[in-house]
Amino acid sequence: MTICIAAIAKEGGEEFIVFSTDHMVSTALGQFEHSIVKYKTLNGNVVAMLAGNPLLFDELVHIGDTKAGYNGMITAIFENFKRKRREILQNELLNAYGVDERFIAEALRGPIPNPHVGRILEIAAKFSLQTSILLIGFEDHRARISEINEMGMADFRDMNFHAIGSGNAQAANTLLFQRQDKCDPLLCTLYNVYKAKRNAEVLEGVGRDTELLILSTRGRTKLNEKEINILSSIYSKELRFGKEHADLSNIELKGEAQACS
Repeated sequence: MTICIAAIAKEGGEEFIVFSTDHMVSTALGQFEHSIVKYKTLNGNVVAMLAGNPLLFDELVHIGDTKAGYNGMITAIFENFKRKRREILQNELLNAYGVDERFIAEALRGPIPNPHVGRILEIAAKFSLQTSILLIGFEDHRARISEINEMGMADFRDMNFHAIGSGNAQAANTLLFQRQDKCDPLLCTLYNVYKAKRNAEVLEGVGRDTELLILSTRGRTKLNEKEINILSSIYSKELRFGKEHADLSNIELKGEAQACS
């Protein structure tokens, strides 16, 4: 699958969004690293990231109104999700039985007439695109982070950050542990998001390649390889810090030894 992470920062009275993705692609043939970019700029200060089927990305983030604000884009993307779900469900399931959505609506109004209808209803109810969009941007200079999928929309500004995809729990737990706050400075947030991405790599489906960017009302800036290497070095030192700390030698281990049961 993939990992997509975003967190809000503040510097000089201005809000920023630090975001990160990997390059992992999942197909019927397996998972592999690819040069594919997991984010798309919808206008100067709104970016969409995708976890799930990359072939759906363009359709899901297509916005007919080029002047739509952030809230308008959320609504448009949600409608794209619902439309695409109906389209795929019709083509991959309902057409095989020669029925449509009206058939399902009618079947739900009364007793299930036979097992075949019951099976159709069960598959239709469980069908999922297994894809989400993490949308980030600005509305009146306020940073916004939202998740959108076929089930609905959720705003995460008050949470200060969010992550989707494989390893999202590890990434979110890292940012919670780091106490990431929307008032944290930019450099601090850069490291917190980088650490969240690295910690998410323990999950299958999260790639090792890392894209790390900063979004502002003026556009986006991508960290280069040298800057990523600096963060990588700090991360490695942090992992070794406790295990190699000199104060460990002050622990005298004078407790009474106990036999293992």
